Amino acid sequence: MSSLLSPKKLILFGFIVILLIAIPLTVYLVQKQQEIRGKAAPSTILSFVPESTAIQVGQTVSFDLMVDPGSNQVSFVKLGIIYDPAKLKVTTNGFVPNAIAFPTILQEPVYESGSISATLSVGADPTKVIQAITKIATVTFEALEQTDAGIPTRITFDSQTQVLSIASGDVFNENVLSTTKPASVAITAGTISPTPTLIPSVSPTATPRVTLTPTPTPTGVPTPTPTTVVVQPTNQTPSCTALTLDQAATGTAPYTLTFTAVGTDSDGTVSKVTFSFGDGITQDETQTGGIGTNSVNVSASHTYSNAGTFTATATITDNEGAVSDTTSCTQTITVNSAIAVVPTTPPAPPPVAATQIPTVPPTGPAETILGIGAIGIILIIIGGALLLIL
Repeated sequence: MSSLLSPKKLILFGFIVILLIAIPLTVYLVQKQQEIRGKAAPSTILSFVPESTAIQVGQTVSFDLMVDPGSNQVSFVKLGIIYDPAKLKVTTNGFVPNAIAFPTILQEPVYESGSISATLSVGADPTKVIQAITKIATVTFEALEQTDAGIPTRITFDSQTQVLSIASGDVFNENVLSTTKPASVAITAGTISPTPTLIPSVSPTATPRVTLTPTPTPTGVPTPTPTTVVVQPTNQTPSCTALTLDQAATGTAPYTLTFTAVGTDSDGTVSKVTFSFGDGITQDETQTGGIGTNSVNVSASHTYSNAGTFTATATITDNEGAVSDTTSCTQTITVNSAIAVVPTTPPAPPPVAATQIPTVPPTGPAETILGIGAIGIILIIIGGALLLIL
């Protein structure tokens, strides 16, 4: 009996028991760690461009709705936008989706008092997912009423706004929206031009003189005609507030981009938007995007055929010929050669069904688990052999 319960055998027996407990516990912890690593955190940001602006009652202003996916791969956006209907109203067809980035409209825009809702998707092709800062749509408002001094009215995303991702670590139907950034609009009553005031001239009256000679007939002095001088206000330079791209600023030649310029003219109308693509080519837009009004949102497409780095700019010309600052709306475009390009993005996920994207949970490091199990079995066999020998 004493030989069976010798200290050596008790120590060996305890060691075997510890191994039997430690091995399955280690396997479980490794699986949990792999599962946590495989699941990506929500990191998508929705915002408006410009973030703030100032207009007068009766004027219009356009905002680009932008998505920054962070580490997610955005395939679906459900938008809910709210605003103060006493201060703003959406213009006719005021919500225009970016058909290049989001070609599939799952829910047409719904306009209600103080809100807009729409649902957009990249479609069934998983290679079209959004992985860089991209414009979702453009929404245009008209100012109805002056805001209080220092308290602009806000345009925000509501709590029903949802963004879905098809990244390998994201769960299907999980909202990966991390942050929303509102826009603010300061509305003024506008500038009232002063009415010229006529100052009448007093006509001199001839005074007759009585003498011993015949009195001549008094002759009146002609009264000068009043002249009204109207001082014209100085023309204000138009402002280009944003130049956005429909996809990443870096690509492989030939690389096609759609540029969108947003701007206003505070005291007149916009007559032309000029795009300079940085490769010696310029393009004037004089018809679409609000040309002829005081607020424009104009797009132009351009293909870069050669590799290089290009500085693209947009300028706005008003009806008086004034031109906006060339440095306010710029983008730096990098085009790589098709031969020298080294892929920097991960391979696209396998094709998925259009209606549902199946999610396969991480399987864990199979080789590590099998290795730990094999070591455990070997240790158990060695321990059992030592127990019998001792």
